[in-house]
Order: sequence, then C-alpha cells, then structure tokens
Amino acid sequence: MRELDLHCNINETVFSWTLFLTRFVVGSVLLYITIGGFLYYREFLYNAAALGFPMPVPLGLSLLGGQALFALFLMLGWLTRFVSAMSVLGMGAVGVIFFAGDFNRIFIALLAFLITALLPSVLLGPGKISLDYTHAVRRANNAFRG
Repeated sequence: MRELDLHCNINETVFSWTLFLTRFVVGSVLLYITIGGFLYYREFLYNAAALGFPMPVPLGLSLLGGQALFALFLMLGWLTRFVSAMSVLGMGAVGVIFFAGDFNRIFIALLAFLITALLPSVLLGPGKISLDYTHAVRRANNAFRG
C-alpha cells in the first residue's frame, strides 16, 4: 500500500489574525459581562452574601476587577495562556455569583463556549498580533545583540 506524505500548510498571518479576533471577541464578551456586574453591583454583592461567601463585598469587587483585567489582557495578548485559563475560572466564579448559585442552561452554555473559544489561545499561544509576541521578539533581539 502506498504511503501518503501530506502536509498542512498554514498561513501564519491568517492564523495570527484568527487568534487575535478570537481573543478580541472573547475579551469583549468578558468585559461586557464584567461591566454588567459592576452596573448591577448591589444585586451582585447581595448574591455573594446570600451564597455565604466570606467578606462578600471585597470578594465580589475583586472578582469583577480581576475579570476586567483578564478581559483587557486577553484583548491585548499579554500573558495570554495564563489569562485564558484564569478567565475560565474567574468567569465560573462570577457566573456562580451572578446567577445566585443556580446552574441553569445559559450558564453552562456560557462556560462551554468560553472554554471552546479560549482553548486555541491556551494551547497554541497568542499569535503574532499580541504583546506577548512583541515582548518575545524584543527579548530575543536583546539576547543576540552580542
């Protein structure tokens, strides 16, 4: 039987744009949800207190603030792999408080879509259109300057 030698040719520019657009859209959605939590902070903090979290006000505000930073870092491509993984965990915690511990289908679908959208960034990295790539190029050029 004949052996096939197939290769997948990937256009690096298109691949980087795809990763950038995925990161930007997911970051925008995360930022939108976080801003909604800030706008309705009374209900958000009340849900945190009702669920029995210790120190619900500092915990709730720090979760929302951290999620906002994760969303911005994800959109910029800074610390992409770490931020992608932490965004899933942070959105899980924010979602539990936002939905008052009621795991409905919308919440499960949101987490499933979030994991699906962030999986390429976790596994493959940020691509060329990111601060991570710019920082890596700058470090490599400084290391080989001699």
